[in-house]
Amino acid sequence: MLQTDTKLLLDDVNTSIAALDRDVHNESVIEKNMAFMKGLAGSDVPRRLLNEILASPDQMSTIAARSYEHVNHFSKIVLVDNPDPKGYRLTMHVWTRNQAKEAQKEELIHNHRFSFWSHIFCGQMKSQNFHEADAPSFERKDFRRYVYRPSTTGNIHSCNFDKDAQLVREPDTVVSRGDVYYLNYLTTHRVVFPKTEPCLCTFVLRGPRERDHSFTYNTFYPERGMESSVPMMSPEQLRQKLEFVLEVTQ
Repeated sequence: MLQTDTKLLLDDVNTSIAALDRDVHNESVIEKNMAFMKGLAGSDVPRRLLNEILASPDQMSTIAARSYEHVNHFSKIVLVDNPDPKGYRLTMHVWTRNQAKEAQKEELIHNHRFSFWSHIFCGQMKSQNFHEADAPSFERKDFRRYVYRPSTTGNIHSCNFDKDAQLVREPDTVVSRGDVYYLNYLTTHRVVFPKTEPCLCTFVLRGPRERDHSFTYNTFYPERGMESSVPMMSPEQLRQKLEFVLEVTQ
């Protein structure tokens, strides 16, 4: 159980996450991780963590060096890292209204290498969900499917063309501020960017890696695929991002 009265909250959260059960196919573990994230939210840990990080130049430098602007147009801030692919991580994701202008031109449909549990700290999460069609149909939209793999060194990833695919739309998922939800790694979706609120911010408990790749679907990547290298944040960029989130959640 998380203790929230230690000197460094981030260290305490790190220790608690390291102790979580890794058998994420067990329904009871899925529920326990939901309870864990609800416990963080109920103790106001997200806000306290951001304030603690802002007050520590060492933490700012460490976290900035592993955080970046994701190619899917959101800020990915790695609060608790873990080099073990079978371990957990805690990340903070921020989508802003300004980023939506770029994202509206791109499909950004994908699934994941891991399942995760997410707390909505700010805004409302709306996810458009899909599944691949079993057979071609004129009623379904054509996409190219790419295999996404991260590099083993540096913040570089590759998306290589896999096949043509058609996607079928499923009902949307909507999660309100303050709530926690679970997403299985095989779920294919895209996040709807905020249009009226200044941002959407989530705290994500990433589970053990389930596979070494994920799939992304779109119509704008070159057919052969592409490789992207994204720079890490500077401490100043991280400071601006954290202060912005705290300001809009006052």
